[in-house]
Amino acid sequence: MTPTTRPDDLPTLPIEHGAPIDVELERLERALQSLALPARPSRRWLALRLLEQDPVAIATVTAVDGGAAVVADAAAAAERLRASLDVDPALVIADRRYGWAHEVAGAVVSRETVPRSRTDRLDDVLTHPVVGMPLFLFAMWVVFTFVVDVADPFIGWVEELVGGPLTSWTGALLAAVGLDGGWFEALLLDGLLAGVGGVLVFVPVLAILYTALGVLEDSGYMARAAYLMDRVLSPIGLSGKSFLPLLLGFGCNVPAISATRLLERRRDRVITALLVPFVSCAARLPVFVVLAGIFFTEWSGTVVFAMYLLSIATVVVLGGLLDRLLLRAERSTSFVLEFPSYRRPSLRVLAAYVGQRVGAFLRGAGPVIVAGAVVVWALLATPVTGDGSFNDTELDDSAFAAASQVVAPTMAPAGLGSWEVTGTLLTGIVAKEIMVATFYQVYVEDPAAEEPAEGGDGVDVLADLRGVGTGFVSASVDAALAVPAMVGIEFGGGEAEEDNSALAAPLRSGLDETSGGYGAVAALALMVFVLLYVPCLATVAAIRQELGGGWAVLSVGMSLGVAWLAATTVFQGGRLLVRLLGGG
Repeated sequence: MTPTTRPDDLPTLPIEHGAPIDVELERLERALQSLALPARPSRRWLALRLLEQDPVAIATVTAVDGGAAVVADAAAAAERLRASLDVDPALVIADRRYGWAHEVAGAVVSRETVPRSRTDRLDDVLTHPVVGMPLFLFAMWVVFTFVVDVADPFIGWVEELVGGPLTSWTGALLAAVGLDGGWFEALLLDGLLAGVGGVLVFVPVLAILYTALGVLEDSGYMARAAYLMDRVLSPIGLSGKSFLPLLLGFGCNVPAISATRLLERRRDRVITALLVPFVSCAARLPVFVVLAGIFFTEWSGTVVFAMYLLSIATVVVLGGLLDRLLLRAERSTSFVLEFPSYRRPSLRVLAAYVGQRVGAFLRGAGPVIVAGAVVVWALLATPVTGDGSFNDTELDDSAFAAASQVVAPTMAPAGLGSWEVTGTLLTGIVAKEIMVATFYQVYVEDPAAEEPAEGGDGVDVLADLRGVGTGFVSASVDAALAVPAMVGIEFGGGEAEEDNSALAAPLRSGLDETSGGYGAVAALALMVFVLLYVPCLATVAAIRQELGGGWAVLSVGMSLGVAWLAATTVFQGGRLLVRLLGGG
């Protein structure tokens, strides 16, 4: 580019913003002249910043005598301009400022014609009004299919590790010190070890999920996703700014609730915080993976992706209802976002991103899962009916079953009216991370793959370690083969194998019984309920902290009602459809 001098063409200062804004600016300048403010910054600059509701300018003016009245006057002026211009005056001021800068550049710089950048060409496609959203949904389908298919072999490996070597080693160690055969052994094997397994089963799922999301984020695509979602959220009075907390919700709902405080208007904060619990957090994903792998083996990735589509649809529909029924006033749909250039994701940044988030899960949720598993074991071991004693009672006679049976009838219309299912859902209110461990505890009477050896006899540690290593290599190979299988390139048997884990058969049998023979439909209803009901107590506490107790109660009631209605509709409608198609 070549600089030129054309002084006659240069735009002048001060910048003109149009009659309504300039009138208010002049009035605010006069008001600021009467205040004992420092010489710099200029009064016009302060007036502009006050109209833009800049917190630094507000603090500067408020700090002097009489400043609070001028700040209040500026806020009223901003509201008048917003009403007359039908747009936030900050946007008009920013647009005029950039326009003035563009005029200056045009007057003094001659530009050579340069080819459009790769980023601009890609944005023409990826942010296109017609094809942008289908491409975004396809990208999300690829992500979740990749997560499910690649994580599944590692989940099986973790189950074999916990149910095999870890269980046999622990049993042998207890036998060696004379603590086998009693409640302490049951506590360690069925409570503590089950909790550890519940933690470990999350690690491959979350590691692969955060790897995929990290690639999208570090490449610059997530900013485009926020832009696309602005079009989806604007009909319910929200902007793409609200997508950022909602996007965080796919990792964890708690920080997503906290992120709503970055939104300027309380209305936007309230609606976004009430919608965040319906965003499928990472803690729900292993539950979906387990259920989809058992009941929808061949289509497990697509079924899990459908849960995320349902999550997005629920957010949009409920957002529209909240917008029209509760918080219609003070709409704000302005959204300004600078797109970063596309870039190759950094392996170092990606490793740090994944390690930080998986580590945070292990530190934060790990103890909760283990503690929850121990509590569930204690309730399962405590008899309230029958002739059993502690740690020697039928599951149906346990305190856990008794408490769950009170709730079970309410879930019967959704095909989920058993104490095993409702009990697992109750533990999920504390934290979704506990649910997988609870499934194993209530459905798998003997979680061990083999009986622990007594006194250490028969335990071959080296052979077990070789088996663990061989299993991991096999799982890695299966995971690698799952990637080309996503596009139909099969290097294995080609047929999706049925899930034959220890949980599969009893869970299929249990849901078949509660649903009258429609186990797969009931499993789908269960996934929908898990998706939509209370995410966890920590999320409820975060809503209470940000919005107050009344909104937290509304959130809990709304999520339970929506989840029950949706699960019941899915089961009843699915059962009817199966009958019409001749499947029942």
